[in-house]
Formats: sequence, structure tokens, C-alpha cells
Amino acid sequence: MQICLQNIKKWKSKKNDSTRQEEGRVNRDKQLKYDYPSAVVLSTDDFFTRNGVYVFEPDFLEDAHKWNQKRARKAMKNGKSPVIIDNTNIHAWEMKPYVMMARENSYEVIFREPDTPWKFNVHELTRRNIHDVPRQKIQRMKEEYEHHVTFHSVLHAQQPGRDDRSATGPSTAHSLGAHHSPPPGCSHRPRPARTRTLPFC
Repeated sequence: MQICLQNIKKWKSKKNDSTRQEEGRVNRDKQLKYDYPSAVVLSTDDFFTRNGVYVFEPDFLEDAHKWNQKRARKAMKNGKSPVIIDNTNIHAWEMKPYVMMARENSYEVIFREPDTPWKFNVHELTRRNIHDVPRQKIQRMKEEYEHHVTFHSVLHAQQPGRDDRSATGPSTAHSLGAHHSPPPGCSHRPRPARTRTLPFC
């Protein structure tokens, strides 16, 4: 699930061309950059990528999230728009820091989940997964995935205590879907904050 944060003051309409729909994170990011040359795409996974090589280290996951949030805050303070948060975001509380920043900086929030037909197909997600996340973990993430998230539900979401989270493992927020279930297109008309099933961007 991704979050698109648009500076309401700077928003400009762009036509959606559904023929440019491509699969995969890299292609999706290229598409977003094509449609929105000024788009800032931020992923916690970037913290674990060095010279194009991804090496996930669970012990640094909390640091990685703080680092990505700091980048998002800086982008919004500088008026960049849109700012796209490209994380897995299984739980509403994982999105809360970004939504709070958006509210503080007068950014519109649009939640976007993948609309690929296999977005909840554990077998297919396991096959497409480039980070060697085990099937059991993917199944657990699917079961915990919070549907029908809204701006207000995210604002009121509470992060569970460390003991509660340990049942799902230390890297529940570790990226998976963002790399394997790309949104094929964007809707380019401004809307108030809505659920994540709306067109992204």
C-alpha cells in the first residue's frame, strides 16, 4: 500500500494514459516520474540499498523508518509535490507519521493499494517476492492487512506494544507488496482524503 501526498496549493492536473501501465516498482516509479516530473518517491527500502544492491537488516528497521520519515518531512517542508511513500504499510499505524506530516503541511492524502489480480494471492506473492520473504510470513502479512483505511482511521491508529508486535515478527513493516504489486495507473484529479482503494497519485 502506498501513500500519495499532494501539496494542495501546488497541485496541477495531468492526463492519465492507461496505455503506459507497467509492472514492477522500477517501472512504476519511472511512470510516476513521467507523469509527475517533480514527484518524490520515498521508500524505507532505500535505507537498505547500496549501489543498487538490497540487503535487509532487521535490526535497523526502526532506524530505516525514522530515516524515511525524516526525508518525507523535509520534502514536504520544501513544498515538493507529490510525495509518494512507497512502503508495504500492512497496518494503519505504520502510515500515521506520514499522514500527520501531511496534515501539518496542508497536503492531501490518497491511499493506494495495488489493483493487480494477484495482490492477495500468497502463492503468487511468494513467487514474485525479490527479498526472499518466506511464504508463512507473506500469509501472516495478508491476514493482518488492514482494509478500508481512511485518513481518520490512520490518525487514530495506535501502534501495538512491543510484546504484541513480537507475535508477527520484527519486520512486519518490511517491504513486500510495494515491489510486487504495482499500481498500474494514476488518477490525476484532486480529492479529499479517502480510502486506499482509490486511484493513486
